[in-house]
Amino acid sequence: MPTPQRPGFLFDLHGVLADSWQYHLRSWQTIATELAIPWTAALAAKLPGMSRDDSLGAILASVGRQEDFNASQRQVITDHENTLYKQYVAALTPANCLPGITVFLQELKQAGYPLAVASASTNAASEIDHLGLRPFFPHIVDARQLKASKPAPDVYLAAVKLVDRAPEDCVAFEDTVTGVQSAVAAGCRVVGINQNPLAGATVMVASTSDLSLSAVRQALDLPDV
Repeated sequence: MPTPQRPGFLFDLHGVLADSWQYHLRSWQTIATELAIPWTAALAAKLPGMSRDDSLGAILASVGRQEDFNASQRQVITDHENTLYKQYVAALTPANCLPGITVFLQELKQAGYPLAVASASTNAASEIDHLGLRPFFPHIVDARQLKASKPAPDVYLAAVKLVDRAPEDCVAFEDTVTGVQSAVAAGCRVVGINQNPLAGATVMVASTSDLSLSAVRQALDLPDV
């Protein structure tokens, strides 16, 4: 009987590997201020997991201004947000990794699990380098090649190909509703990382510090290979 393959483990970036989404929020808060749009707790809660264009759309829609800008003007604004965000990315260090993540990744690498970053961020490769996580991630989805962002399945379908597994043989790690929707739509099982339930997640943990290979194997009934 052939030995079962180790499943691919696919990781979202913001809120899973690192506490870097806060910097996107700071950048978007600057954009909102420049557009004279009030920055609210509701916006801060809504944007995580959204693409850059969708984030701008949500900010404009919060005050009924979604028709204010044409496509080229929106591109200028989202490019500006990206420039602001890159300034924060440059300051990232391994200290920005979330609790327990580096130890968990070391455990997975030593056990031979194929790993990939499944982020729709065009800055993902740079962020991974600044975080010191490149040794764990030879595979990072090139978000520039995606046709649609989360909650569409594109990013996870791309990650599945990178680790050479079928979707049903992959486990996604996500912390947002849109991220879980993306992974489920691609056909992956999902470990949700959030203190609140995420609809569609196969199993939930409260924080990254709860992650371990033995815990994931037990929760998902993975073979000990």
